[in-house]
Amino acid sequence: MTGFINYNIDYVIKFGGSILEDFEACKKTVKAISKLPGLGVRVLVVPGGGPTDNTIERLDKTAHFVPFTHHKACARAQDQTGLMICDPVFGDTFAPCQTFEEVNEATAAGKVPVLLPSYTIFACDPFERCWEITSDAMAAWYSWFVHSKNIIIITNVDGVYPSDKIGQEGALISEITATDLIKYGHNAVDACTAPFLKENGINCWIVNGSSPERIIDIVQGRKTVGTFIKGE
Repeated sequence: MTGFINYNIDYVIKFGGSILEDFEACKKTVKAISKLPGLGVRVLVVPGGGPTDNTIERLDKTAHFVPFTHHKACARAQDQTGLMICDPVFGDTFAPCQTFEEVNEATAAGKVPVLLPSYTIFACDPFERCWEITSDAMAAWYSWFVHSKNIIIITNVDGVYPSDKIGQEGALISEITATDLIKYGHNAVDACTAPFLKENGINCWIVNGSSPERIIDIVQGRKTVGTFIKGE
């Protein structure tokens, strides 16, 4: 439409902060994502809070922070993950971005834009100050914001399992609708993600960061290990 910017983002990728705890896995994941621009796939990376976020949550169980404190602190934890995965130690393709003007500039330069989300979280104020919503659902919101119908959540599990068979061999659910996932509550993703995917018709893949080649499989339309959540 005339007068409006089209971000042309094919996939929003939520980069789970837990991957930072394994340096080699993190390096391989960054490398895999860095290949996507060369494949003609435009992506936006949204980082999770990772170890810093876990520290905030652990302290909150004793200190009982007011919602303002943990909301602001956790958003900045996501920034820290984003800055670390953009460090040259992992390569020179990732570009840290605070604004969507910077996202567009990075994409145009053939880089992978990594959103440091606290700036837009504080400016737009789209998320409730509660522990129920995490960077999973936040990444889904950014997918809606840039009009992308596809999100890949890279985490430390293979995908969604039945609640009584989590992690069991042969129990992985390869495909599920957002409607059915709602019944599972917090399972592989936070409980806020599935309702948002359903309401906005966003498709989502959950893959394990220990096997980052699965990201390439997804964008090239190949079947791979993980869970596909069909938005409706």
